[in-house]
Amino acid sequence: MNERKLNFAEKPVQVLTLDELEKSYHENLPTGDPVGGIYHFALIQQVLALFEKRGLKPVVQEIFAAANRDSKRPGVTILPQLEEKFGEKAIEAHLLRRVYANIEIRCDETDDVVTCLAVAYHQKGIQLGIGPMVKVCHNQTILGAQDVVSNYTCYNGQSRKDRFNLDMVLNRAEQWANDYEPYQKIRQERISTLKNHGFKREDMLQLIGILVEKRIVHDSQNEALHDATPYPLNSSQINETAENMLAMMSQNKTMTYWDAYQSLNTVLKPSRMDIPQVLPQSLALFETMFEQIKS
Repeated sequence: MNERKLNFAEKPVQVLTLDELEKSYHENLPTGDPVGGIYHFALIQQVLALFEKRGLKPVVQEIFAAANRDSKRPGVTILPQLEEKFGEKAIEAHLLRRVYANIEIRCDETDDVVTCLAVAYHQKGIQLGIGPMVKVCHNQTILGAQDVVSNYTCYNGQSRKDRFNLDMVLNRAEQWANDYEPYQKIRQERISTLKNHGFKREDMLQLIGILVEKRIVHDSQNEALHDATPYPLNSSQINETAENMLAMMSQNKTMTYWDAYQSLNTVLKPSRMDIPQVLPQSLALFETMFEQIKS
């Protein structure tokens, strides 16, 4: 059987299995400890174990590894000395620093939705997020700050004093597993709120304006305007999703805020954007839409 080869020059985002990820080169500190305190595959394995312990039927759905242009610690580094040992483009010769995994929690799966736990491991740190994934569009939904955690500052409302270490991140995952039913109740209530509010043309136009404003102030060099809070969508994402919503509106389709959220959320996928931004932008998008409902 031929061993799989990776070609990130041809395809910058590759899909791996957990076994393949574990075969990749393990990056260590001079002390011999893993960079970041844990290897990417071990982080995924530990999260799986927490949910397996509660009988919640976790299954790795897919794992993405991505290249990026970080000059000091790129997302993918090929080690020539290991290529000589294992072969050109062998998995074992790749150091992968930018990984995103989707873990489905199948204990209460339906035909339409499955709860999904996202694990992001990259040069900046570690992020976890949990929420319903809509199967038809493969959208990961984040329904509030209680459903995300990281070991560095990246979420709206998170300050440096809120920075978690690795143990605290894993403790939050354990809390999600141990208190699975109460957390699911909160998520279902928020989904109901989104589904019970109609999304009309004027709501769409107001939302597009808010999204553009948030993107402008985030990217502004003007100190009086600049806001470092993560924006929900960047310019190209706004253009793509706004066009899709306008097309749906032109067909006189009845929409709810849930429909609109899923339409906007289609661009927030690790295969389509920078991995560290997926969960912060997903949270920011939900919070923006939920605030609009309440206003």
